Amino acid sequence: MPTSDFVDSHVAFLYASQTGNAESICYNIYETAVQRGFNASYHVLDDYAKFKFSELRTIVFVVSTTGDGDPPDNSARFWRVLRKATRSGEDAYAHLRYAILGLGDTNYSNFCNTAQRLDKQLGEVGARAFYKKGLADDATGMEEVVEPWIDGLWPALQQVARCDSDVAEAVGTEKDVETEKDVEVAAEALAELKVEAADNATSTEGSVEPVPHEVQPLVLDFRPMAQTPSITGVARVSAPVCTATYEDTTVEPQPSSDFPPWTAELISAHPEDPSLTPFLATIAASEQMTAPEALKRTLLIDLELPPSACHVDGQWRAGDAFNIYAPNHAPLVRALLDRLQINAHDAHKHVRLTKRNSSIELPAHLQRFSNSPSSIYDILVWSVDLCAHPRKPLLRALAEYCGEKADRERLLFICSRQGLKTFEALRNQTPTVLDILHAFPSCMPPPERLIELLPPLAPRSYSICNAPNDKRVWKIAFNVVEYELQVDVFSLDEENSAPSVRVSRRGVCTPWLEQLAQTQAKPQILVAKRPNINAFHLPTTTDLKPDPRPVIMIGPGTGVAPFIGFLEQRARELQLHPSCNPFMWLLFGCRDASLDYLFKSDTQAHVDSGVLTRLSACFSRNAGSHQSAGKYVQDALLSNQDEFAELMLQQNAVLFVCGDAKGMGKDVNDTVARILCNYVEQHPEFVRPLLQALPVSKIPVDLDAQMLTTPQALQVLMVWSAQNRYVRDLWA
Repeated sequence: MPTSDFVDSHVAFLYASQTGNAESICYNIYETAVQRGFNASYHVLDDYAKFKFSELRTIVFVVSTTGDGDPPDNSARFWRVLRKATRSGEDAYAHLRYAILGLGDTNYSNFCNTAQRLDKQLGEVGARAFYKKGLADDATGMEEVVEPWIDGLWPALQQVARCDSDVAEAVGTEKDVETEKDVEVAAEALAELKVEAADNATSTEGSVEPVPHEVQPLVLDFRPMAQTPSITGVARVSAPVCTATYEDTTVEPQPSSDFPPWTAELISAHPEDPSLTPFLATIAASEQMTAPEALKRTLLIDLELPPSACHVDGQWRAGDAFNIYAPNHAPLVRALLDRLQINAHDAHKHVRLTKRNSSIELPAHLQRFSNSPSSIYDILVWSVDLCAHPRKPLLRALAEYCGEKADRERLLFICSRQGLKTFEALRNQTPTVLDILHAFPSCMPPPERLIELLPPLAPRSYSICNAPNDKRVWKIAFNVVEYELQVDVFSLDEENSAPSVRVSRRGVCTPWLEQLAQTQAKPQILVAKRPNINAFHLPTTTDLKPDPRPVIMIGPGTGVAPFIGFLEQRARELQLHPSCNPFMWLLFGCRDASLDYLFKSDTQAHVDSGVLTRLSACFSRNAGSHQSAGKYVQDALLSNQDEFAELMLQQNAVLFVCGDAKGMGKDVNDTVARILCNYVEQHPEFVRPLLQALPVSKIPVDLDAQMLTTPQALQVLMVWSAQNRYVRDLWA
């Protein structure tokens, strides 16, 4: 608890963010703190040296979790510093008071692991929390935790940090915002909001040419507004922080638009790890791996590394991943410019973004435009995410730019406690910001205001599916993300149901990569190696011989990609050490053996050569065939559960899992725990050593028990994960 003699003059707001959510939330809290009169700063965790982390006394952390409980890439160096501090003594940070807001997803087994781990390690070095930890769940809606956590932060922060009441603004929550609906507006609220695709969109004179089909319909039910005399819980709108100054000169279009205009700035030596420095790679070859009639299109692309990328030579291994800097879809950007009534000439004018308030920094991803002017077009293409899940601060701000009362009231309703279901329906339709603006026709925000409200466009990560060789190539396999959502339309006539609406959606990166791969030229794209913080590498001995432990690899779909690199690496190791040939078992899964069996010839060749000891291929659409080891990979595990358990418990095997987190990752995790329970029930001699390896618990453990409970089996998996014996690379 805070003490009366601990009152700081400065508060640091620090974030670790993989997709931009944590960064945006942290910035919103920081901005509000300044408006409330706190002397505050805002930084990414990896800039710990710049803001002198060890000297800070009051910190608010906003951190997300990525992969299988891993911290975001932009905090990797910070964790090394914190680990050193942990070894230096229990009181190394006794001067520090902190609060933590964690973002996570309960579909992942290690929910909010970054926040939990940060809290634990800060406590181990003497730091104390001045406010309760918040853990927000994206599976149920982060706002359910984020908003009340922020509301409660301010009185707690005032106990430990000085607040200048003379400059503080009236910031808080608008209570009982009256909707003032007359009969006409109430009648309008009874109707659904259905925005048709902009096939017949017209543009103002001189504006950017409208592009058909870029706007998708939104279906939202505003009938509850008619029974809502007032709304509560609508936060006060954040003040604008950005000023745009346009220059007469225009930005010349690039010869290639396949990498950001400020690429030269990004290609600079990484201060801590040069191997992470971005560089331009060339798309040298591509092929479609799936049959034309397959449900998904999967591509394999070869990226040729240039001589200038010598900083990654010898610095990457099979199992590593890298980031691709992808742009927003150009037709989407052009349609958004048209919606904002910005013509082609103005869209390419030089614009400089500066701070409106000298006390409030610009969002981190926009700060470069203070010194190096760009254009609104380039900023929308490369810097902000137009397809991110909408958050309430964006919608709340947009309400202020509505010319029509009905549009403003509907946006305020979505942001209120009473409109929670409508907000969730909006998020579930995954709209672009263009869809939202077309849904509220009178909303016309200034472009610089919209830009500052949108989250940063984060690079997309892909596993390398080959081992290092003389060809200086990274291979990647990916599904082209294009899909349709079916949205049910409510009907005022209860006897006749309304037809559903089909909404088209597309990913940011993979359709763009597919388009580039189909061109005759060999385009260049900006990439950067990612830190491999979860040790997703094939184990080797100190003398680079194959590790004698068995290796089990589970990778359905494109999750098999890094394991192709593992097999290539093992094949080369066996060429040098033919007498060492440890057991390797691959469990692969897909829908149909004849349509989407990825890397079939590669894996079979490794079986024939003896590199791959066992291959279990599962086909969900023809599971009954003699070819299939089961419907899903977890079925193949259960069919061979005794052998699997013996490998893990008796031979100290290493288990790797790669692929989808929400479905496969969770199911495999639960299946492995079930197998452990089943096996030790028949072999109780394993119970005691497994229980002894578990962390000390407040709940007594019976070491003489003859079986494992499911929670204990799940704890065993966490212990194996800490020992790098159960290593997972999962994505949503």
